[in-house]
Amino acid sequence: MELQCEYEVNPLSVEEEAPLLRWQLCSAVSGKSQEAYRVLVASSLEILENDKADCWDSGKVTSGDSQVRYGGRKLLSGEQVWWKVMVWDESGASSGWSRTATWSMGLLQASDWEAYWIADRMDVQPDSVFTTPAPYFRKDFTISKTVKKATAYVSGLGFYELYVNGAKVGDQVLAPAVTNYDRRSLKNLLYYYDDQSTQRLFYNTFDVTSLLQNGGNSLGMVLGNGWYNQRDRIVEGHMWYDVPRLIMQLRILYKDGTEEIVVSDGTWKTSTGPLLHDAIFTGEVYDARKELGAWNCPDYDDSSWKPALVVRPPTGVLRAQTVPFNRIMDTVSCTFEQLNDSTYRYTLPETVSGWCALRVEGKAGDEIRLRFISEEEMDYGQVDTYVLKGGGPEEWEPRFTWHTFRWVEAVTKGVKLSKESLIVKNIYTDVRNASTFECSNELFNRIVEAHNRTMHANFKGIISSDPHRERLAYTGDGQVITEGLLYTYDMTRFLRKFIDDMDDARNKVTGYVPHTAPFGGGGGGPAWGSAYVIVPWGYYRHYGDTLLLRRHYEGMKQWISYLGTRTDERGLVVREEPRGWCLGEWCTLYNRVEVPTELVNTAYYYYVTCIMAKVAGILGKQDDRASFEALAQTIKDDFNKAFYDSNTHHYWQGRQGSDVFALGFGLVPDDKREAVFDALLEHIKSLNYHFDTGIFGTPLLLEVLTENGRADVAYRLMNQRDFPGYAYLLDEKNSTLWETWDGGGDPGGRGHCHPMFGSVVAWFYRSLAGIRPDVDRPGMKHFFIAPSPVEELEYCKASYATLYGKVVSEWKKDEDGNLHLYVEIPVNTSATVILPRWGNSQVKVLPDVTAGGHEYVVER
Repeated sequence: MELQCEYEVNPLSVEEEAPLLRWQLCSAVSGKSQEAYRVLVASSLEILENDKADCWDSGKVTSGDSQVRYGGRKLLSGEQVWWKVMVWDESGASSGWSRTATWSMGLLQASDWEAYWIADRMDVQPDSVFTTPAPYFRKDFTISKTVKKATAYVSGLGFYELYVNGAKVGDQVLAPAVTNYDRRSLKNLLYYYDDQSTQRLFYNTFDVTSLLQNGGNSLGMVLGNGWYNQRDRIVEGHMWYDVPRLIMQLRILYKDGTEEIVVSDGTWKTSTGPLLHDAIFTGEVYDARKELGAWNCPDYDDSSWKPALVVRPPTGVLRAQTVPFNRIMDTVSCTFEQLNDSTYRYTLPETVSGWCALRVEGKAGDEIRLRFISEEEMDYGQVDTYVLKGGGPEEWEPRFTWHTFRWVEAVTKGVKLSKESLIVKNIYTDVRNASTFECSNELFNRIVEAHNRTMHANFKGIISSDPHRERLAYTGDGQVITEGLLYTYDMTRFLRKFIDDMDDARNKVTGYVPHTAPFGGGGGGPAWGSAYVIVPWGYYRHYGDTLLLRRHYEGMKQWISYLGTRTDERGLVVREEPRGWCLGEWCTLYNRVEVPTELVNTAYYYYVTCIMAKVAGILGKQDDRASFEALAQTIKDDFNKAFYDSNTHHYWQGRQGSDVFALGFGLVPDDKREAVFDALLEHIKSLNYHFDTGIFGTPLLLEVLTENGRADVAYRLMNQRDFPGYAYLLDEKNSTLWETWDGGGDPGGRGHCHPMFGSVVAWFYRSLAGIRPDVDRPGMKHFFIAPSPVEELEYCKASYATLYGKVVSEWKKDEDGNLHLYVEIPVNTSATVILPRWGNSQVKVLPDVTAGGHEYVVER
């Protein structure tokens, strides 16, 4: 059994009072299920190994659930516990005890922090766009007893690196993850924003026991500006908070039972060094001649360093980071050519978001300038500069920036470069892929590959709109790709952060949810703020956890109320915030937004109201459910009165998704659905089966067509090899998804690495392969396999790693045209297999070939 606490293996800082404990079963025998379980949680490994529990013994519980919340005594800050589980199967046979797992509680109260926030300076020019060199900090201390355990709790804003006795702690980069950290002035905003937000910032926790030594020890930290002090890109306004600062607390438990805490305070020393400039939008300038030597090791002479300043703490509440770390995930090979005596070019096989490490040799003062060029052949100001110290081989790589690029142009007059001089490192949030997809259509396979590259580039603790120009976490972009993300990745921890970010950024007085979260500016409309309802609902459907629905229910409810204040006398949502945008459908052909924005706005108003009716019912709030249902009916009536044309059976003029929003969100009266759907088909036919939709209507159109029995039309749309469509991915010069259908845009550069149109991957899993959650039994405890094969495809293979195990749905046609469907169902789950209509629909069920595997043949 695989054991997890709060979706992590042996986490070091859990802050839920009742953590979620889950296990995944496996069996070599088909048809196995769990009928009961018992969980033991103990304060020591010795107690647990004796099959005792002094924290919680659930007793034998008759249940098939394999994720339960801890129900024992209240756990204290920093407390470590151990746990294991036993299950009984359908015959009453016991599994025996699982392996042992553990978790530790985080620092649960503000009073648990004895450390102070420190910095190297005060911000004497808070309105200036200039930044100063990166600050370095150090602290010496002595250990004279045997250490049992040492735990470091640390946060550095915007980014940090922590060292113990010269060794870097952890393999994370660009940490902690960005949040709405602190108060800020928000001057010169491009968009109106009434800041009624709350603030939250992350600390990270590490076991550093093995890094400590008897005698002298040293802590070292270096800070980068990150998002906290981002002053390079000001088109959206002044988004920075303050100058970099840190808090650090080292808790040392000795074997004799005593404890010592080393904290950040005014006794730390600080200096600047070789990192002269760091910024996420531009890059780094590093002068190796100014390096500080063994500054993070004991016995270093820091007499020239100055005392650190104790500074005001950020207004944000310190919380343990649960979203996975950003890490260097792999390296990417490249080709190399020398263009002239001072210019070199490195070409990558695909777009990468990360940085480059240098291995060079030259004279002191020689300079290398790296310019990072994107797939659309723009650099967006992304440049790193390295100045050599001389005297032998040198290695360097950035710390606190990232770039997105397909080419690197290196310019240097004094250094001879080769292919081996540069190592390309791919950096993104460490989320696990949860699925595989392959079919006989190479274009579809390319879309899946491009979606993965695009998401990796945009996973940086947020789901960004693009990884170079804006780098903003747009709520609208996030909600439209949520279903595709839930199929493709383990989003248990990532989406929780996104939802919390929206809660932080929203207006607690009016209920308004902004277009980006954490807030960084950006335009949008009601389809953007509706992410605060859509994303938790998708999370619940796939993972079955009601915690987020309960935690955010009042805020989600307040969003519905807010939309109700944005309507005109017709009941249509026609506005948002003062001077705000209501974009409606975005990124249609050539970005000509013809469909009325109030149609899209009101359709989303109805959609999220319907979701809230379901959420209220799930949470037992029946009065709210009735109110939402009544409101939804009113919205539906108003929508049809305003937009339905009984002569043409179109909504508005039937273009750019206007019929799709009505059909997909359930706004069409039952007696008109067939006529509206037929009108939609005629419109698609008039376009020669091409999209005219934007980011919201495109995935919805595929769903509407497939749910109404026309997967063949959806396939034709997806398979177009000319404009508009996805065929640009068949060109080797394009490796990621475009922001617009034509890949063009304004001079600022709408880019070639945007996630929104990756939403269509959900159609591959949900429709072509037919893997579908059951909303009545969420979390994939029960699910549907209902594939929609099309004549043009010879085969389709998909797998999806649910919380219970891997689901497989594969179909292929044999030489006689018969359809073979193979499915695998994880242990302790059930599935309803809905066979497609195919030929004469005569079905054979073949013998099971694996545990949980079943094969069906539908004869032609």
